[in-house]
Amino acid sequence: MAAEGETLGFACTCGRLRGEVRDVSPAAYTHIVCHCRDCRSAYTHLGLADPEKVGILQTTQDRIRITEGGEHLRVFRHTPKGALRWFATCCDTPLFYTPLKARLVHVGLNTDRLETPDAVGEPVAEAYIPAPGGKVKNRGLGRMVGRMVTRMAAKNLSGEWRDTPFFEEDGTPARAPRVLSREDRAAALMGVGR
Repeated sequence: MAAEGETLGFACTCGRLRGEVRDVSPAAYTHIVCHCRDCRSAYTHLGLADPEKVGILQTTQDRIRITEGGEHLRVFRHTPKGALRWFATCCDTPLFYTPLKARLVHVGLNTDRLETPDAVGEPVAEAYIPAPGGKVKNRGLGRMVGRMVTRMAAKNLSGEWRDTPFFEEDGTPARAPRVLSREDRAAALMGVGR
């Protein structure tokens, strides 16, 4: 488990885009696992294999710093209203997801990009777990949502929501998001198993 105030490094697959998650503490993040088709198809859209589940370190955007290769950071959306999926163009590595608005402050960093993924401990929540009959179940979502809302409220009250590598001062994304065509989205979803 990360120590109070620790900094965790992250990088894309080729290492050209690098950064850090600053001031990590148990209250500053939530480690979850997501099995949803959108998180998984962010990988297949970029030509990677379906990971079947995606480890995510949820925190606030002000804790993320891009230290090298920021010019490689780009973003797409599965649908016109979908979450922003940030990736490195140098090696097509999925890195983050954020909501559409900067004031929502939330960011999910794919834990497979952390230099020391074990530092975040065991997941406290798991979403969209496949269940019999094509259904899904969830574990620990109340705790996950509660922690997310608490962090969002604190950052909005302090004004720290403005400190983000993902949005401009006017609230627009730092890079123009590409919305996937129906064909691109269908192709990405075809690469995702059940």
